[in-house]
Amino acid sequence: MDFGTKDPVKLSVVVVAWNSWPDLERCLRAIDASSFRDLEVIVIDNASADDTAKRLPLEFPRVRLEANSANLGHTRGVNQGIALARGRLVLVIDADAFVDRTAIERLVAFLDARPDAALVAPRLYSEDGSIQESAKRLPTVINGLFGRYSTLTRLFPNNRFSSRYLERGQVSATEPFQTEHLSSACVMFRRNLVDKIGPWDEGYRGYWVDADWCMAALRSGAKAYCIPRATAIHRESYSRTKKKTPNRVWMFHMGAYRFYRKWHTRGVLDPRAIFAWLALAARAALIIAGNAFRRSAPQPIPAPEFAGKPGGKSTAV
Repeated sequence: MDFGTKDPVKLSVVVVAWNSWPDLERCLRAIDASSFRDLEVIVIDNASADDTAKRLPLEFPRVRLEANSANLGHTRGVNQGIALARGRLVLVIDADAFVDRTAIERLVAFLDARPDAALVAPRLYSEDGSIQESAKRLPTVINGLFGRYSTLTRLFPNNRFSSRYLERGQVSATEPFQTEHLSSACVMFRRNLVDKIGPWDEGYRGYWVDADWCMAALRSGAKAYCIPRATAIHRESYSRTKKKTPNRVWMFHMGAYRFYRKWHTRGVLDPRAIFAWLALAARAALIIAGNAFRRSAPQPIPAPEFAGKPGGKSTAV
């Protein structure tokens, strides 16, 4: 891949990094091993203290590095990368996500074949090979009780509210299916969608910004699809089994509040918004208190070649 020229490319890959060199290195090696070659890679480093800005030019000299002097946050970093993108397609991928060799090719092929599609994403897997329910419907109020990590969903995994929200009817799907909310851990979209609905809302620090942007896309008439034969591993930082820092817990819950207030109320003084803030703040406080007594050990990162499932060279979608 020759990222040093100013010639047009079909796809721009944007990765935002912050103190994540081991993950970032694996992410970039997986992209470098991709069967799709007409792309550029842009890394936005948010003032990492792990020498990412020094290591990256040595290990990946053709990757474009934009090193920020301060941590501007994940969402601002994504917008910064999109603004620099030269491709008519953009892939935003987390540093802790590793694509299968044919995943990018399959996503591009689907967008080429389907002019009605604006956003696509691969099937995401956890490190243990289990499917992450990352392609789902947009959240509603009831998903506060029946969300992906909620107690009620764990106790009653087959309840109709969780099953509908998490698109569990598509778990065994092998063909592309239309959905509403794609995880920003790995999502590809047409560059002109940004011109149509605007950049990512920088009021979100990270969590829930994908739901927000997908909501804006859906309301504009755009369509989103999950492509199950395209696969990637995602090492989730916010999951039920991992200990969370207080900052991450607070960011997650305040992101949920911002989404609810923005799309389901009339503003901060709406009684529904006030109640939502109080409820989410209380829940965040309980989780932060509980995490003080919780231990979690780091897990090994599998080789990027792990495809989860299908992985032969093919442009079929």
